[in-house]
Formats: sequence, C-alpha cells, structure tokens
Amino acid sequence: MDMWITIIIMVVVGALIGGLTNLIAIKMLFRPFNTLYIGKFRIPFTPGLIPKRRKQLAVQLGETVTNHLLTAEGVQAKINDSGFRTEMTELVQGEVKRFLKSDMTISELLQKDFGVADIQSRIQTTTEAWLANRMKLMLEESNGKEMKDILPEKFVAAGEDKLPEVVDWLLNKGILYLESDEGRKSLANGIDAFLMDKGMLVNMVSMFFGNVSIAEKVQPELIKFMKHENTRETMLQLLQQEYRNFMDKKMDEALGLLDLPEITAGLAKEITARLPIEEYLNTPVHSLAGTVEGWIVDDLTPKAVAAGLDLFVAKLEVLLEKMHLAKIVEEQVEAFSLERLEEIIIAIAKSELKMITWLGALLGGVIGLLQGILVLFL
Repeated sequence: MDMWITIIIMVVVGALIGGLTNLIAIKMLFRPFNTLYIGKFRIPFTPGLIPKRRKQLAVQLGETVTNHLLTAEGVQAKINDSGFRTEMTELVQGEVKRFLKSDMTISELLQKDFGVADIQSRIQTTTEAWLANRMKLMLEESNGKEMKDILPEKFVAAGEDKLPEVVDWLLNKGILYLESDEGRKSLANGIDAFLMDKGMLVNMVSMFFGNVSIAEKVQPELIKFMKHENTRETMLQLLQQEYRNFMDKKMDEALGLLDLPEITAGLAKEITARLPIEEYLNTPVHSLAGTVEGWIVDDLTPKAVAAGLDLFVAKLEVLLEKMHLAKIVEEQVEAFSLERLEEIIIAIAKSELKMITWLGALLGGVIGLLQGILVLFL
C-alpha cells in the first residue's frame, strides 16, 4: 500500500512541477514588463523575453515588412491589376458625380473644403499679375525684332489692305468738316491769323479779292483738291510708306515713346475686370457642369485615374523609400502596449497555451511515475 501511495505522490508532484514550469515559462515571455532589483542586484530573467527583446523585435519586424511583406513589386502588381483599377475608377467616378451634382457654388466649396476665403479677390489679383508678367516677358522677348515679324502675318497684310479705306475715311471727314459752318469759321480764322503778321501782303490780297472773303475763295478749292484722285493716291502712297516703315522698325524703336509698363499693367487690369470671375464663382457646380458632366465622368475621369495610378506605380519605389516604412513599423511596435500585446497573443493562442501547460503536467506526471517505478526496483 505504501508503494502505491509513494508512486501516486511522485506522479502528482511531477505533474505539478511540469505544468507549473510550463505556465511560468509562458508567463515569462511577457512578465515582468520591467527589470526588477533586490537592492542593487538585478533579478535574473527580468524583464520578460519580449519586453527585453522589444527593440530587436521592432527592428526585425520593420525589416520583414519592407523586405518581404509590403514590397514595391507586390504593391505594383496590385495597382496594375485590372480589377483594382476598375474599382478605383468607379470609386472616383462616383465622387466626381457627387461633386458635379452639388448645389454649392465654387466659392462655397473652396471656403468649406479648403478654407480659402475671399477667393474672387485672390483670383483677380493673381490673374492680373500673371497677365501683366506674361505681357512684360513677351515684350522683352520681342525687343530687337521687327514689328512685321512680331505681329501675325495676316494682321500685317490686313492692315495694309485697310489703308485705302482709311484714306477715303480721312478725306471724307475732312470734306464734311470744311463744308460745315464750324469748318468755314476755322478756315477763315486760320487764314486771318496767317496773314495778320504779313503787313503789305494782307493789303495786296484784300485789293485782289475785293469784298469777297478769302476763306470763301479758298474753301471750294480745298474741297476740290481733297476730292481729286491725285490727292487720294498721294495720301495712300504716303500712308503705305509710313506703314511699311513702321513695320520695318524694331519693336523697342517703334514703341519707344510709350510707357509700356503702365500700358501692360493697365491692359491686364482691364482684361481681368472684364472676366466673369464673380459670376462663375457664385454659380452652383451643377449649373456649370451640366453640359460637360458626361465628358468629365465617362471620358476624363478614367484617363485621369489611369494616369494617376501609372504615375504612382512609376514613383512607388521612391515613395516607399521616402516613407521609411521600416522605421514606422519599428516606432509603432515600440509604442505598442505590452499589456495589450499579451492580451492579443493569449486571446489568439489561448487553447494552445493551455495545451502546453497540460502537456507539461502530463510529462511531469509520466516522469514522476517512472521515478516511482525506478525507486521500487532499487
């Protein structure tokens, strides 16, 4: 009877030792979380294995993720997958449709989503400065070139073709002016002012014309002169010559008397003021996009998504390198709570850990049984 009691005791003690040993080993993976001391002496096996190797574990996980899990080749293969691209295109198309059907105005959207206030003033100021700068650069680049080389060829030819009309217009205006009361008075005043300082010449002319006004004699002759075909041809030739001389001049020479900075600034301001910026900013998005919604959603968006994904794939290696994923993983692992990590692992492997504990108890019991049997034969 004593023999069996001894064997049972040894089996129970062995099982307790085996099970308790495995349980302690499991707990020592995580606990204690910090190093423990007795006075100045550090208690062995503190902290636990995972807390002690936390830094090395974080570095190793970071390298594993970047070298084997989240690689550029793997991400590129996923992005180039036709199914993924279709899903992304449909997703973006849905967002674009939602945006294009919005009742909000451009101004409200910019202020709400991007925090941009006083957008109209900013656009006008930016546009005006851009136009003025572009015109300034254009003029600077054109210095030293002849006017006929700067202006469009059709414009230069059209200008010369219009010269006969200009001559006719000038002559007709001149004739109408001379025939008017105002023109006759101006002519008379001009003749009187011319002869006033001539002394004896005035008396001789007066004797020759008698009581008839000199202006009345000169006016019909001037009108006849202006109506004569030779006058028209002479003026046309003069204008053509001056026009061609102007076109042959260098731009800085032709426009040298003008205040170009002031002119370009004024033109930019006038053009900007005439742009319907306020009207477009205060128009609902759905009103602006009504006629182009189909083109934007069905044609432009798929092309934009494809181009964006292609660019992303082309720059992916550089992007991943710049992101320093290994460092991010390392920092996240180091910052992760050990208590929470212990809970996660135990929750996932709870049954397996229990089996390890019971296996230790079983092995301990078997060893105790073998020891008891061995004692009986000694």
